[in-house]
Amino acid sequence: METSHTTNWAPVRLPYLKPPSQTPAPLPMENHFLESTVVLRDDASYHRVVVVGPHFIVKHGHGVREREGQTLLFLEKHLASSSFITVPKLYAMYRMLSNGHLCLIMERLDGESLETMWPVLDNDEKSTVCGKLKDVFAAIFRIPMPYPNFYGSVERGPVPHHLFHSADGDKAICGPFGSEKEFNAALVRRLRAIWAANGEHSFKADFYERNLNAILKGHEPRFSHSDLQPKNILVRRVQSQAGLASERFEVALIDWEEAG
Repeated sequence: METSHTTNWAPVRLPYLKPPSQTPAPLPMENHFLESTVVLRDDASYHRVVVVGPHFIVKHGHGVREREGQTLLFLEKHLASSSFITVPKLYAMYRMLSNGHLCLIMERLDGESLETMWPVLDNDEKSTVCGKLKDVFAAIFRIPMPYPNFYGSVERGPVPHHLFHSADGDKAICGPFGSEKEFNAALVRRLRAIWAANGEHSFKADFYERNLNAILKGHEPRFSHSDLQPKNILVRRVQSQAGLASERFEVALIDWEEAG
């Protein structure tokens, strides 16, 4: 089966900076985000996420991956005409002069996390938000893959999911892959590696090896966020029409570092 894909996508080279005409304000300098006191996450071993003014979110640190920035650019290209899904724009991606860590300067979106908002929504509001999310998931499902018959991240990297993690970068486990059969084999190999590290044999891996290719076959690869949870969904109340008390909701997805 031939996979739907786009032929005019290519990852950008670093450093990447959007033209000033496409940013809401001058981009923050390194000292601005290093000194920011509005901290959303501060994990010295992974990354730091801060708010800089009314327009920018900055993510930087040892654990920040180029994959996330490239994914945001890929999504901006393919969701420009979509009214169902909002993702943050990427304004800049470069390595910091002070420490060589990757820095992503992104759009600050309005809204409150669904994790925070869900307990205070009534049943009708919850149904409305779920309906919006259904449209969002359908829009993601329609995004064409960047390359034909491809299983991996948009910069032609490995599959960004823990089920395909390989500490030593074994491509037979982490990919990228060119077929569903290779994808299935990687799941088996990863499971065997986990049990082998504990000095045991995986009979579950034996079962998967015998059956996965008979069950998981004939499917096109589809783009996925891969970390959908309430904290990564922003919800914003919007007045439906001028002068009316009724409200509607807009939703946005953030934290695309595991997408592919």
